[in-house]
Amino acid sequence: MTRSNKGTLMSDSFIDLAQPAANGLARGMTTGSCATAAAKAALSFLLFKEKLNSTTIDLPSGEKLRVDIDFCRETKKGAMAQVTKDAGDDPDVTHRCHVEVEIRKNDLNEIFFVAGDGVGTVTEEGLQIPKGEPAINPVPRKMIINNLKLLMSDSRYFEAQEGLDVVISIPGGKELSAKTFNPRLGVEGGISILGTTGIVEPMSISAWKSSIEAYINVAVAANSDFIVFSPGRWGQNFFHEEKKVPLKRICIISNFIGFAINDLKQKYIANPKNLKTLVLAGHPGKLAKIIDGHWNTHSSESPSALPTLLEIADSLIDQKALMDMKNSRTVEHLIQLSNTHNVSATLFNVVAEKISDAVSIYLDGLINVEVYLAGFKGNLVGQAAPLSK
Repeated sequence: MTRSNKGTLMSDSFIDLAQPAANGLARGMTTGSCATAAAKAALSFLLFKEKLNSTTIDLPSGEKLRVDIDFCRETKKGAMAQVTKDAGDDPDVTHRCHVEVEIRKNDLNEIFFVAGDGVGTVTEEGLQIPKGEPAINPVPRKMIINNLKLLMSDSRYFEAQEGLDVVISIPGGKELSAKTFNPRLGVEGGISILGTTGIVEPMSISAWKSSIEAYINVAVAANSDFIVFSPGRWGQNFFHEEKKVPLKRICIISNFIGFAINDLKQKYIANPKNLKTLVLAGHPGKLAKIIDGHWNTHSSESPSALPTLLEIADSLIDQKALMDMKNSRTVEHLIQLSNTHNVSATLFNVVAEKISDAVSIYLDGLINVEVYLAGFKGNLVGQAAPLSK
């Protein structure tokens, strides 16, 4: 038994999902791994008439993963197999969904992917897959092709011009997609087949970052002169409903502010297009943390912004109001007290300017930065360089 350079417990290069991640939580399989295993089992049944209870797939890392197979059966045009996704302790909406793959021979000497029931189709530019293609990301496609070609290499079972059609379905996937980012990103009709490693690490950090990258890709592809980043739903609702900004220009970035800004910066450097302005919109309890250089704003990664806000207030607010505001328990409480003393705009406009300055420095001044700050009730409390209409 050995441990890989990523700390994964293995035996003879096999990943053992029974072994928890470093944080003690259970790991799982991506939809890409599920589809790969189902495809391989279906092709094995098509060629050898063998109903597998499990199969081993090769992962992008070069390691292997054993996956249980629910069933293999013959279809009118080929063979089908099913795998049940186990996302471990990751809060994934596709946990326990069924991934079904039908394999059919074709006479085109290539492997083609088809979106079956519950798998989406790409309808917007800017994603990893061209518009009109099944929403099966590049790494899962490569995994499936590589694993199938190992079985196809035996020329006894294939004519010279024969290839395969890979039809991937997820029963109930259309309903599941409403709980994902897909409708926002331009993927319609179902969920996407995802995964970059084949393994789901609990806590969804990698999934969040992949979603952020996709958001930014779609927003940049829209060729607009501005893009909106918001840690949560307020910024989305404010700009979409009140400012009439299309959803595809608005990116939900959660706590990963630094990651999102850096990703945008790299994309801008590679291809500036028409982008001129980044708009940050959200609660000062999140966004004000970056004034002190905290670019991951999760509470486990950064301290409260309240001391920083009170320090800013000290030079702006009269002492009587300041003494009351120093009793604030949270940033939201501070907003309420600043409203009571009619100093909300005085304080939070300066806070917005400091946030704008910090992000501008991070971006090396390449893109203008505008900031909107609001309380939990959606009331705008401060802004810097308001978005022009």
